[in-house]
Order: sequence, then C-alpha cells, then structure tokens
Amino acid sequence: MAAKAVAFAEARQPAFATYAQNIVDNAVTLADGLRKRGVRLVTDGTDNHLVLLDVTSFGLTGRQAESALLDAGIVTNRNSVPADPNGAWYTSGVRIGTPALTTRGFGADEFDQVAELIAGVLDGTTPTTTSSGEPSRAKYTLTDGLVERTRDTAAELLSAHPLYAGLDLG
Repeated sequence: MAAKAVAFAEARQPAFATYAQNIVDNAVTLADGLRKRGVRLVTDGTDNHLVLLDVTSFGLTGRQAESALLDAGIVTNRNSVPADPNGAWYTSGVRIGTPALTTRGFGADEFDQVAELIAGVLDGTTPTTTSSGEPSRAKYTLTDGLVERTRDTAAELLSAHPLYAGLDLG
C-alpha cells in the first residue's frame, strides 16, 4: 500500500508529466529514425513508449535480430507481429522501449543515433544455413567488426549520460 501511495504521489507531480511526454517523444523520434533507414515498423510509427519492428525485410527472424542486437550491446525483445508466420518462438519482430534511455537523459539526437545503430546491426546480420541448406531461424553471422563498432558507439552515448551522475564504477 505504501509503495502505491508513493508511486501515485510521484505521478501527480508536473515533472512526471514532462518525463512521460519525453518518453513518448523519444519513441516517435526512434520510430522516425528507424523508418528513414528502411526499417519496417508494424504500426508505421508509435504513439506510446514502444516501437515494434518487423525484421523480415532483413531476412531475419525476431530471434536472430534480438540475439544479434544483444551481441552488439543493444537490448531488445523479440516479439510476434500480427499473423506472424514464424510463431511465438522465432517471431518476426523486435520490440524496443524508450523509458530506460529517457531516464538516462537521452533526447532526439541520441535516439536518432540509436536508430542508426539498430538499423546497422540488422543490415549487417545474415542467417546461416542449416545442414539441409535452408536458412536457419536461430543462427546468424554478423559483418566483421560490426559488434565492436556498435558497442563502442553505444558506450560513448551511455558515458555521456551516466545512470548515476558522479558515481565512478571504473
């Protein structure tokens, strides 16, 4: 009960309304940045904190895309799309939320860079083939050096917006 009371009290503050609007604005910026880089969005945009990508145009399953992005330091979730031909395990989509990076202080410029990183990883990921010669729905390869370049750029973005200002973890 006490936790709910604290949460509701915080949600009534003007700063929370600004924060919530920033989350939505950042999601719109991310969606626009992905779309202009050729990434298909399931709803062609967003009006909340989530962006749902259809990764089939890259020849990938959601499982491959989720894993490749994670290898490159970008955390997402595979997600089914409407009438998903890959089912719930492999999926055809990837879901991305904006609250965590908004909390760190990311704005439009940073989210456009995030869109560039995501599109770059998806473009640089190729399914491997199974022993029968069919494209794998789980395994993939990444373009040489892509993981390192993406991780380095992500680290720069994150270091400019530390989770706890003044806390040195190094």
